[in-house]
Amino acid sequence: MEEDIKKRYDIEKIDRILRVDKTLSNRLIITKEDFEEVKKAIKDLLKSTVSEESIEEYIRQKMSLGKLTQLLLRDDLEEIMVVSGDLPVYVFSREKGMQKTDIYISEKEALEIIKKIAKYSGRVVDSAMPLLDARLPNGDRVNATLTDVSPRGVTITIRKFQKKSLTIVDLIKNGTLTSYLAAFLWLAIEGFKRIKPANMLIVGGTASGKTTTLNALSTFIPEEERIITIEDTLELKLSHEHWIPLETRPPIPGVSGEITMDDLLKNALRMRPDRILVGEVRSKEALTLFTAMNTGHEGVMATIHANSGRETLSRLQSHPMNVPDIMIPALDLMVVQARLLINGKLERKVIEVIEIGGKEKDVFQTNTLFYYEPKKNKIVENIINGKYIREISKMSGESIKKIDDEIEERRIMIETMVEANLNQEQIYRVVQTYYKNKHKAVDLLQSYAAKK
Repeated sequence: MEEDIKKRYDIEKIDRILRVDKTLSNRLIITKEDFEEVKKAIKDLLKSTVSEESIEEYIRQKMSLGKLTQLLLRDDLEEIMVVSGDLPVYVFSREKGMQKTDIYISEKEALEIIKKIAKYSGRVVDSAMPLLDARLPNGDRVNATLTDVSPRGVTITIRKFQKKSLTIVDLIKNGTLTSYLAAFLWLAIEGFKRIKPANMLIVGGTASGKTTTLNALSTFIPEEERIITIEDTLELKLSHEHWIPLETRPPIPGVSGEITMDDLLKNALRMRPDRILVGEVRSKEALTLFTAMNTGHEGVMATIHANSGRETLSRLQSHPMNVPDIMIPALDLMVVQARLLINGKLERKVIEVIEIGGKEKDVFQTNTLFYYEPKKNKIVENIINGKYIREISKMSGESIKKIDDEIEERRIMIETMVEANLNQEQIYRVVQTYYKNKHKAVDLLQSYAAKK
């Protein structure tokens, strides 16, 4: 009892001091690094007159998200899920999947957390606007609902992102794709000497790793190009200097109107982009995107929620996307990814890479270039020299063998990157040097490998 009274007294004392000293106010503490930095700053400010335990409790209550703070500081979690009331907080672990915690959050506590996030994000959440989409300072994505739309209780869902974006090296090590598939996609994204950068959709279900793969593949875009990314919540992190990220805005009552994905995409087309990357195509922006592909914009990349290439085509043709059949062949490749349970462990795999062929009896024909073979737990090359390779062969005047040799050279480069365990910046530098001078790129790669 005395300990609790002392802690409350300490917390009130910290609060009084910080109201005077504004240097630490208005911060939302989410990461371990920020937590330790602020804890040290408060200790220095109060000259050890309060306990370290009280400082940590103050940060959790006043500067972070209360009982959720301990979960936010865990690096092994993908998702934190709150249904306030009598139910526990659930988490989704990268290793163990869905788990129940021993943390319970009352509706009052949940509302305080939601209001804190809304205030930080400059959003409004109330009975008139009972849905919240926002992001935390470190980029973690938050969705919240009030009882106006979720009668069982207030909900909070936090999608946690890894501090370090996964690279193409990480994806190969994780088995998401192979070095040969990565080399093929490298060639397709660059466009083989920029003759024809492929228009590409990264396809997959919820939490299949679509955005992670898109982000990793963006390394292959030449650094001289002007890139515009469009997302609901900023997730993509490109290494390129000439990169402009755009983010949608929900309607804010009494302040300003909604800015949709389609609004941003139409605006991006007026910004002289060399590349457009869309976080997720869901609605009428699909028609705008395909119009751009059909009017000369190449190397367009986007993600879309579907479970197969066939399902993707069906979604594109249906409401609310309504892409006319005549426009769909402008799409060169679909990279389909899934989250699979393999030997009791959740893994993300590219399960097929498909290109669009001709149309017969109102059905688009497709070529499967790569596919995942479950029995062998292996991504298999099926039709390497399909429509896209033949097209760039014709446009470049180079033989298909020459293009195949180029893919093989890039495969060797990628396998060396994997062996040397290069980081994002090193991969980016090797790739960009490769476009200018292959021999210098090999020397650079070898110098990185020698330091490991």
